[in-house]
Amino acid sequence: MNKTAFADLAKYMDLLLDAICVVNKQHQFSYLSPGSARVFGYAPEEMIGRSMFDFMHPDDHQATLAVAQQINAGEQIVHFENRYIRKDGSIVYLLWSARWSERDQMRVGVARDISEQKRLEHQREALISRLEHMALTDPLTQLPNRALFYDRVSTSQKRAERDSVGLGLLYLDLDKFKHINDAHGHATGDQLLKGVAERIAFSIRATDTVARLGGDEFVVLIDAIPTTDEGVDIVRAVADKIRQAMQTPLMLPHGEEVITASIGMALWPKHGDTVDALINHADQAMYQAKRDGGNRLSE
Repeated sequence: MNKTAFADLAKYMDLLLDAICVVNKQHQFSYLSPGSARVFGYAPEEMIGRSMFDFMHPDDHQATLAVAQQINAGEQIVHFENRYIRKDGSIVYLLWSARWSERDQMRVGVARDISEQKRLEHQREALISRLEHMALTDPLTQLPNRALFYDRVSTSQKRAERDSVGLGLLYLDLDKFKHINDAHGHATGDQLLKGVAERIAFSIRATDTVARLGGDEFVVLIDAIPTTDEGVDIVRAVADKIRQAMQTPLMLPHGEEVITASIGMALWPKHGDTVDALINHADQAMYQAKRDGGNRLSE
């Protein structure tokens, strides 16, 4: 390409925040506007004659090559993003618009530095993620809260209907929590709840969900079980595993405590077809377990 074609405009292009780049079919830079140093961190003469892939982030090579081939075939590309590595080692995020010059047999592209925009986007996404986590997670135990649990049950119900399987639900209430909390303070009570939450989470299957509804009340969704007696056995086995895990004493500030739980059980669709109906049934069964002395499962 005739480099003098750009000479008259060079002093004005230097004012541009964007970089104008001309690349041949071998992906070598043939021309870069003077202002490209602000974008790439290299003086134009350091890049001319070298492959664009020498400066590009390696993870973006394949996608960029595919786009370059589209441009070479005559397609105009607008708003393509990739990353380059500046001379100082920092990463610059670029937004490209490019087209093929049939006369010159070159690609002509304009690159805009969008690094700050990307940084703000990442901050916003991280903030949204934290807010979503706070909205759906119990702050003490980091377990799902009631809202997230209801959503998980609803999703599992739809999948169960499709696959003709059932669901199980366990409702747990700790037998000695109020006494320990009142006698030794809320800090001890909080430590107890966190310890119990860890043991329940460790006891359930990877496909199941444990949530804290509030106070010392926990619920467990047992997903995708047979609607036969085998499914009932699976729910009972999960409850037994939880009870066994809680037999090991918890180390609390005042000493060791064995924390037991009264557990109620409900099955979908046998005991209701809504989350509230299942929780209500399991809650009533839990109270029966408590009336029977606690530290047991009631159906």
